[in-house]
Amino acid sequence: MARSAPAVLGVFALAASATAASHNSFKRMSQHARVAAGPPAWKRADVSGTAYYGFQNDTMNACGTNSADTDMIIGVGPDYYGDMTTVSSKCFQHITVSLASDSSKSVDVTLTDACKDCGAAGNVYLSPAAFEALNGGSLDAGVLDVTWSFASSSSPAQQNIVVSSSDTPPVEETTAAAATTSSTVEAAPTTAKAVTTTAKAATTSAKAATTTAKAATTTAAEKTTTKAATTTQKASSTGTSNEGWKLTSKLEGSTFLDFFNYDSNAGDNGGAAQYVNGISEGLAYTSGSQVVLAVDTAENVAARNSLRMVSKTTFNAKDMNLFVFDIAHMPAVCGTWPAVWFTGANWPYDGEIDVVEGVSLYNQNIYSVHTGSGCTIPNSAVSAMTDVKIVDTNGNNCDANVNTAGCGFTDDSASTFGPGFNNAGGGVFALQFDTTGIKTWFFQAGKVPSDISSLAPNPSTWGTPRMSVPTSSCSPTTYFSDLMMVVDTNLAGTFTEGVWGVDGAGGQSTSCKTQTGVDTAAEYVTSHGSEFGDAAQWKINGFYIYNQ
Repeated sequence: MARSAPAVLGVFALAASATAASHNSFKRMSQHARVAAGPPAWKRADVSGTAYYGFQNDTMNACGTNSADTDMIIGVGPDYYGDMTTVSSKCFQHITVSLASDSSKSVDVTLTDACKDCGAAGNVYLSPAAFEALNGGSLDAGVLDVTWSFASSSSPAQQNIVVSSSDTPPVEETTAAAATTSSTVEAAPTTAKAVTTTAKAATTSAKAATTTAKAATTTAAEKTTTKAATTTQKASSTGTSNEGWKLTSKLEGSTFLDFFNYDSNAGDNGGAAQYVNGISEGLAYTSGSQVVLAVDTAENVAARNSLRMVSKTTFNAKDMNLFVFDIAHMPAVCGTWPAVWFTGANWPYDGEIDVVEGVSLYNQNIYSVHTGSGCTIPNSAVSAMTDVKIVDTNGNNCDANVNTAGCGFTDDSASTFGPGFNNAGGGVFALQFDTTGIKTWFFQAGKVPSDISSLAPNPSTWGTPRMSVPTSSCSPTTYFSDLMMVVDTNLAGTFTEGVWGVDGAGGQSTSCKTQTGVDTAAEYVTSHGSEFGDAAQWKINGFYIYNQ
């Protein structure tokens, strides 16, 4: 079965009423990196595996050479490469790679790189030229099932290798053994059918957030992946905020990926997701200037690999925080439950703030807060929120022990979530979380204030917030503590199942049950992997954190 490409190290490192949901039972679980027990005896027998591909970008590979996309090269895993920290004795051996379905189609490639986290021992990555030669001149397949073996007459080739050092100028060497530099690259993710159906969702549910993990790191320059994404304009200049907001974290590209830990547990709230390390599994990667967060596309699974990313940093109101989330595309497939949110470790007493949330093909975003006893939003404050509607007419009480939905608000705009958001070119969400209260805003692509684009935000000029929680009735310093930023794509689960067969929820006219002909979200998620390709991806231009 095909699956999304993993990150690899180069050492090739290959990215109806709608009731607001809550994320509860938050805990951390340790993520352990996959470590090879040691290379087995090297054999020339055929090996079966999956072949990915990745662009080279003239980055030095594990064998110490700089390759081009047009070179016919391959990277293999530690079971065949050997010690990942040294130049392998297998470097520059020739390998024959054949399609598993048709052995008459094969290519001859040279081993120049290592694929530390390709997954199964026999998985490999190919340069674009080699992949295309094996796949009729196209990269569209994304991954190929292959068999491969070292050519019987292989011997290490003599090559000129340039090794860079901080202490010495580049020196030419004549053998692979002179190279000691490792590099990183990203593998291209599987391409899959974009889903064009529309669906909806929203019900009460406690979104249990079990998160954590060790963020995977890369070893050198990034190599970009296959599909360049488009959409909202990325912030590119800095200025001075008239209101004293200073940019403290500019999360773009690999900096974004390094900001988070990666959960490694089953999806919360009865979801059909299996959270994995996005870097090592190839579900979190950069594409052009954007970060892509994907879902596995294997057709039939017991649970589908997905991501829940948790910030290594925690946030408190006293830190005077302003967050800007520039998102080009969000998951919009029946059965998905994506969110950008904040939560404390002791839910709900440390609080939760949902900035982006919805399910399936909702077109209207839900903003919400969940706390312990005592936090409320007065009717006058609710009436002042002119661009949203309160989810529950009795939803002024944010105590999640009384109602897990807390205080939730559905956006009036049908372009703030899912297909509507994506079709409009994305947009920017913002959250102010400080001692003056909690406020959220949304701006469609093309209508983003210039002070946001220039990285000099002045929130007081942005107009009425979508959601505003006044400090007089819900003090942020009292009800919210050590909040972690979370980005995830849960799959199925209570929220999604609750509206699976409901027409009209979240601005979605026809239910996912009707559109898909499948009785439950879990059944659809686990048996329709090809529907979870591009349409199920986050494509993020950047997250920006400011403090006063």
